Amino acid sequence: MTVCSIAGRWIASLPYLSALPGLDWVGPVSGDYELVEMGTATAIFLFLPYCHLRGGHVTVDLIVMHAPRIVQRATAVIAEVLFTLVSAIMTWRLYHGLLDKQRYMETSMLLGIPLWWGYAAGIVGFALLTLVCLYRSFASLRATPDSDTQVGDA
Repeated sequence: MTVCSIAGRWIASLPYLSALPGLDWVGPVSGDYELVEMGTATAIFLFLPYCHLRGGHVTVDLIVMHAPRIVQRATAVIAEVLFTLVSAIMTWRLYHGLLDKQRYMETSMLLGIPLWWGYAAGIVGFALLTLVCLYRSFASLRATPDSDTQVGDA
């Protein structure tokens, strides 16, 4: 989208190309920032569950790296349960944000896209993330203390 908009802006700025009758429609994409913004947010929201399911999130385990397995397992369980709570709270708050955007009929400035559409994608992504977190929480509770990797590690 950004490349098309920049290329259109560049072509429209050239006097000899923009004067051609067949290229009079070429120009920057109207609302390109809005489309990129909403598309990026949707992609991030929808990839979060997959990333967590595969164990793709970055972890800093310098503190527990040399701790006994039981301590490592306990911190993994606590982290999974906390992430479950946070994702559930985020889902709940995104739902209330969606209701506010619908109530006040907020739209994007140039294209008039209803802003609640982005919130709907966020709710779907975070609801799936909450389910994945629940799965990983239960899986980490069932994991054996002598296993080397957590469930779903990439």
